[in-house]
Amino acid sequence: MYQCFCGGVMGRVGGSLLFSCSDDEREEVPAITMNAPRYESVSGKYEITDWSSPYESIELGASGDYLVMKRGADGQRASSGMRSLFSNTVKVPAGRAAAYGNLIYGSFTQLDPERFSLEGFGVIRLKAGGQGVTDIVITPRGGSEMTFSAEKVETIGDDELTNALCHTWKVVKTHEKGKDAYDGEYDETYTPDEVEEALSEVMFTKSGTFLSLYNDCEIEAHFWKWENQGARQVRASWDNVWNNGGDESVFTVDFSSGNRLVIYEHYVNYETDEWSETTVELTEKTPSGNGGDEGVANVPADTPPVGRVFTGKLVDEVDDHGLDKFVYENGFLTRVLSGEGEEYEITFEYNYLDPEKSASEPDVRYTQRFSDGRVNYVYEVWLDESGFAGRVDSRHYEENGELDFSFQSTCGYDKEGHLVYLSEGREEREYSLVWEDGDLVHVEIQGSHARSTDFIYAETPNSNNLMFFYDVYDMDIEELKYLYWAGLLGRSSRHLATMSDSYDENHRFRWEAGKVSYRRDNEEVWSEAVRFSFAD
Repeated sequence: MYQCFCGGVMGRVGGSLLFSCSDDEREEVPAITMNAPRYESVSGKYEITDWSSPYESIELGASGDYLVMKRGADGQRASSGMRSLFSNTVKVPAGRAAAYGNLIYGSFTQLDPERFSLEGFGVIRLKAGGQGVTDIVITPRGGSEMTFSAEKVETIGDDELTNALCHTWKVVKTHEKGKDAYDGEYDETYTPDEVEEALSEVMFTKSGTFLSLYNDCEIEAHFWKWENQGARQVRASWDNVWNNGGDESVFTVDFSSGNRLVIYEHYVNYETDEWSETTVELTEKTPSGNGGDEGVANVPADTPPVGRVFTGKLVDEVDDHGLDKFVYENGFLTRVLSGEGEEYEITFEYNYLDPEKSASEPDVRYTQRFSDGRVNYVYEVWLDESGFAGRVDSRHYEENGELDFSFQSTCGYDKEGHLVYLSEGREEREYSLVWEDGDLVHVEIQGSHARSTDFIYAETPNSNNLMFFYDVYDMDIEELKYLYWAGLLGRSSRHLATMSDSYDENHRFRWEAGKVSYRRDNEEVWSEAVRFSFAD
């Protein structure tokens, strides 16, 4: 850990006193061993030059997080004067609330070389010309496609220290000491889980963006540049005007083993007699594994996936357009057997348990074979950093063994592990899922079978984590459903859905022992949708 800032006085700025190291200190930058982030090659900030756009810029961070700034968002950068950037005690809540309205921040997934799915926002496509990106195609969630001219912002640099800093970081703990105008002197250490409005994430990008995310989902967006790279000092600005005015702050960064970042800030405000010394310890949000190669998932080999999703009983049989019998062993779904009709067996291989697995191999593979040994399909799965399916490559075969068709699907999840986006490659459908208080309340389908459906719940807990995607949530995701029963497609709703409401029809659901029934609002007869049973 970096223990001290430095004793030299830089000067009074905007009523505050900032400390700095002299230019001859720490001129040598020691080697920093960090892998390139997964999305380093596609990261960048794209400013939209078409003033008819409701968005000013879209930025893709190297670790897989994005920032969308709405048009006319300059107000979000307005500062109430010089203040601490990292101290929870002297933070100005009103400023953060104003900033939040014009910013959208979340994780993204790359769908193909040009298209990206932005969690909670929609899909963008970066169209390149001879001089790089010239246009950006935006399809907001539930909206229509829009195309605007755009250009990529120049980057700060590509040196070792900049590369090490420009990741997304999760706060591990914060130590503050100082004097507050209301409560006097204090000295406290806390984690993000212990303080409701604590800093939880920080993102630095080579486009000069420095973003802070707080536990209450409010955001601050700043600009950054090196103040003294040899001393590892960073200067942050609210307005990208570098005149050493009152809307700037200086802090120090350092690195430690295990992909850790330490930020140290000293803040003094002589107008209020407040001061603080803040040390923030952070860890890389999305460790990039072996050189950031796609396919390297940091999934604990000793944590079976089923136990992370299913807290009650495990299903034994499920009949949803065909009876399947599930076989679990030591916390893993290993086989699915046909219960009727043409006999088949689906087998699962968990390659990520092998420490020698290469990045080019899938983390999980499941294969369906008929009783005569013929392969019907193979699904190869690459897991994301949370251990859920991120990319799925699928191959289906004809009776003679020749490839019939293939497609790719991609998935995205929120921080609670709920599926929020699915691009299902076979039917070219895109599903956007909205969750509230742990329940799936809205599904938006784009592409074939376009549809928008809301869901209503009673207080009946979903104690056995049942998720019938097709029959309850109208998501025709074919063989991808087996990923859920394997614990690899996110977490379930907290409660059992009782009603679905779309533009042309409503359904009511009735949950009984071993089955789900449904009826339309204008009907009185209940029809059986799914039968299921649980293992002993």
